[in-house]
Amino acid sequence: MTADPKTGTEPENFDRLWTGAKDSPPIVWLARLGAVFVVFQMYVYLRWIFSDKFTPAPNGPDEIPGSTMAWIRFWEIGCLVLGVGLFWFIIRKMRREREFPTLGVFVLAWLLAAWQDVGVNAVRPVFGYNGGFFNMGTWGEFIPGWVEKGAENPQPIIYFLASYIVLTPLAIMGIDKLIETVRKRFPRINRAGVIVFMIALFTFLCITLEQFFHRIGAWHYLRVNADWAVFSGTMHQFPLYEGVFFGGVVTVLSIGIYCFRDNNGLMITDKGIERLGNTRWVPVVRILALTAVFNLIMMVFMLGFNFINQHADTQPPADDIPSYVHHNMCGIGHNPPCPLPA
Repeated sequence: MTADPKTGTEPENFDRLWTGAKDSPPIVWLARLGAVFVVFQMYVYLRWIFSDKFTPAPNGPDEIPGSTMAWIRFWEIGCLVLGVGLFWFIIRKMRREREFPTLGVFVLAWLLAAWQDVGVNAVRPVFGYNGGFFNMGTWGEFIPGWVEKGAENPQPIIYFLASYIVLTPLAIMGIDKLIETVRKRFPRINRAGVIVFMIALFTFLCITLEQFFHRIGAWHYLRVNADWAVFSGTMHQFPLYEGVFFGGVVTVLSIGIYCFRDNNGLMITDKGIERLGNTRWVPVVRILALTAVFNLIMMVFMLGFNFINQHADTQPPADDIPSYVHHNMCGIGHNPPCPLPA
């Protein structure tokens, strides 16, 4: 809808989205919460970018194998190229359909929840990326409430951003087609059956893909709870609770929101969207509403993951952990123990 220059319809519609009207639809309340999450992460990112810690993390004395660096550059470049291609696909789809596609809403909302990815090391170091990835340190230590413990795990910026932009939407489109195929093949299967199938599938994929990336040296879990892990005590150790709860539950909850759209193609987070009218701000509101839900899902996962990590004490042999993976993080390998909480 084009704004009337005399009545100012468009600004009035936008203003109503953020006023405290009691009759605001659910999508607006979610969008308000989503806006809070966006402002918060912008605050964290800006603190990080304008700090003296916005610099590549040192890799230490150990040399990264050439084969590992080749894989790292392959994934960085590949994800970047695919990410650009996906955005071009979304833009073309938007021009063709004359509306912002739901897939684009999902991608941007998931990206706006990705800042929590660093949260696995919020309380104590348990995970390390290979320092060969392009990085500028991490924004983790600039998150209010982050436990100060010295050196931190650097975040691989290019791979991190591109993977959230690429891998998630590819998984969405793939599982969407798979669900359609399964329902045609087994018409009696209900939604609960589809969800169980998705959890099992994504748990398996998470565990399998994690092992691939461990074995090429892209990243490693440096502390696990041995009772709930595979390959414990080696550089390939993997916490099954990560595979089940992130690979299975978190991923399926997120993708399920997209896959279980109604007959009008709307997600559950779009509830009440018809009351917004046909304004240009509808895509923004949809993105913010979904951003709120994804951030809440990630927060619950991170809280649980950090709780379990209090009992994660199994490490690979200290001599097996290279400096470009442990990054001098406290308590890992031969590094000094973590300081006691103040």
